[in-house]
Amino acid sequence: MSINLSARGTFTGSGAEISAFDPITQRTFVVAGTSKLDVLNTSNPANPTLFGTIDVSRFGIANSVAVKNGVVAVAVESSNKQAPGTVAFYDLDGNFLNAVTVGSLPDMLTFTPDGKRILVANEGEPSSYNQPNSVDPEGSVSIIDISNGVLNLSQSNVTTADFRGFNSQKSELIASGVRIFGPNATVAQDVEPEYITVSPDSKTAWITLQENNAIAILDLQTGQITDIQPLGYKNHNLPGNGLDASDRDGGINIQNRPVLGMYQPDAIASFTVNGQTYLVTANEGDARDYTGFSEESRVGSLRLDPTAFPNAAALQNNAVLGRLNVTNTLGDTDRDGDFDQLYAFGARSFSIRDAQGNLIYDSGDQLEQITATQVPSIFNSDGTSASFDTRSDNKGPEPEGVVTGVIDGRNYAFIGLERTGGVMVYDVTNPTSPSFVQYINKTGDTAPEGLSFVSAEQSPTGKPLLIVTNEVSKTTTLFEITTANGQGYTPVINGTSGNDNLNGGNSGEIFYGFAGNDNINAGEGNNNLYGGDGNDTLNSGSGDDILNGGDDNDSIYAGEGKNQIYAGSGNDLVFAGAGDDLIYGGEGSDAIYAGEGVNTIYSGDGDDLIYGGSNSDRIDAGAGNDQIFANGGNNTILGGAGNDTIYSGSGNDFINAGAGSDTIWLGGGIDTVVIAKGNGIDTINNFQLGQTRIGLSGGLTFNDLAIAQGTGTTLISAGNELLASLSWVQASSLTTDSFVTV
Repeated sequence: MSINLSARGTFTGSGAEISAFDPITQRTFVVAGTSKLDVLNTSNPANPTLFGTIDVSRFGIANSVAVKNGVVAVAVESSNKQAPGTVAFYDLDGNFLNAVTVGSLPDMLTFTPDGKRILVANEGEPSSYNQPNSVDPEGSVSIIDISNGVLNLSQSNVTTADFRGFNSQKSELIASGVRIFGPNATVAQDVEPEYITVSPDSKTAWITLQENNAIAILDLQTGQITDIQPLGYKNHNLPGNGLDASDRDGGINIQNRPVLGMYQPDAIASFTVNGQTYLVTANEGDARDYTGFSEESRVGSLRLDPTAFPNAAALQNNAVLGRLNVTNTLGDTDRDGDFDQLYAFGARSFSIRDAQGNLIYDSGDQLEQITATQVPSIFNSDGTSASFDTRSDNKGPEPEGVVTGVIDGRNYAFIGLERTGGVMVYDVTNPTSPSFVQYINKTGDTAPEGLSFVSAEQSPTGKPLLIVTNEVSKTTTLFEITTANGQGYTPVINGTSGNDNLNGGNSGEIFYGFAGNDNINAGEGNNNLYGGDGNDTLNSGSGDDILNGGDDNDSIYAGEGKNQIYAGSGNDLVFAGAGDDLIYGGEGSDAIYAGEGVNTIYSGDGDDLIYGGSNSDRIDAGAGNDQIFANGGNNTILGGAGNDTIYSGSGNDFINAGAGSDTIWLGGGIDTVVIAKGNGIDTINNFQLGQTRIGLSGGLTFNDLAIAQGTGTTLISAGNELLASLSWVQASSLTTDSFVTV
């Protein structure tokens, strides 16, 4: 079976580097390389539009973004690149949720497939070398445990997988082929984690160490880096491994040359075949060039060993190898001052490796051969005919991004070429013998940086999509993927601008009601229901469904399964069936009834009515005068701003009613009720001595409190501010054990 990519729509924004698609809202979050993200409405791939922006300027510059289960995570570098960075969390509407500190220069982040953790590649680049003020921070991977919800995150949920345990193995690592070469750097300082991929079982992660020409292996069960695997070198003198090494040879000239290529992958992705995990790398290459140290040299400027290179004068001609950039840190094998080998940056290819890092396939010189045939006028360029062949001396087409996807049961790899531009597509179902499928280069898109694959099941059109963000042209383009036999699609059922009745079968389908008051009824299976404008009624059967009511006053009834519900603006009614559901109420006064399961509920602004299920739920009511009934389970309840009424239920609950005059009825469990200055007066009923705890937040301590007896109540104050009233509790019965810092 063959597939074909065709461009559907393009958005030009303030920048475009990395993207993440959310299937609940059909929005694409785009890192623009600045202090803000563009949030695109990509529900119509042919016409992506700007929905809004997310400002991260209080933290620094955004480098990467990921989205899963209604949470947007952004990796942000500090204004001082050598200082610790931040991961900031937002909801799908761009509202800030939380933030934690991570390592220096967080360059990429990703959720684990199980959604319980976020992994962050902290590159830790030096400021310079050998200078009085040089700073070389350690590279690391931050592991953020979000299993208890982003709203409950603290710095204690962040652990660091560092490389200090390898400092004593520096000589052995160098001997094995790992490049550790920063002046006076330890191993931990020298490694620069670039990109991460995670196994389907969320137990193992692989991290590219680009400058080091290596891959690190992270055991997520222990949180430890267990190995650093050298990637070896590519022999460009072997058949099928040629390269065009000169920008001064007058044209396209792909030849075998006595040069070794350092793979130096940037992006890494993974896929599985017959239960085995395979790694795909885009072998871009990168050099260190800092004040105090630079490893780049032209071959023409080097003294070549006369035995190793008896034809040195011919090789050093600018039309042959003289112009090629190589590293000056490798090649003098006998240490006599001349170069016995030449090592170029990057391999101008993509590779497939097994889970241990062993090479099982490399694309050789195919990327240059294909672009030379299909787009000869921009061969090894910066994406324009005016720059034709100008990159041949320096990493050629520069494969930088890679992502994998499954279509009709077959595995495909999509590789972005940063310099020449465009995307290569390969069928990698047979990992040892991939087959070329397509090369597409859209006019107007320059320097693809990031790629995102959207499966047919999650796509707005029912057909797979590839989203490509292009750094130089600042464009985000959506490509639709079709198959030769017409298979691999999820059926799409469209309504009209009127009042529609849409009925599905018992397989996964996508429904669009569009405008009007629509009734959408989906059967069993994993369905996507989008009501659009109007007062819609959405019904889904059993299965893991996405239900988006859209604007106006909607009624949403979800069946059993792990559902994702986005009610949208308006006064909505939501009934979620059994299963672990994610529910967004949106703006408006909503009524939300969660079923059995471990649910996460964000009701949004408005005067909401919320009923949790019988298990342990996380409820964030947002602003407004809300009524919350937690029911059973050990719940986390956040009232938000407004005068809320909260019934905690019988479990062990954590309750932060937020700003406003709130009334809290406890259900007899081991509960914690949070108070803080400036949050209004909370009235707490059914306080259980020896069991209930008052949580002190915002720097509040027990010594700040004044506890006084009122009429049938205990009054808790800080200074002149009354914080809480405990009904039918004697003040004298409270001790320090009744309070805890949260």
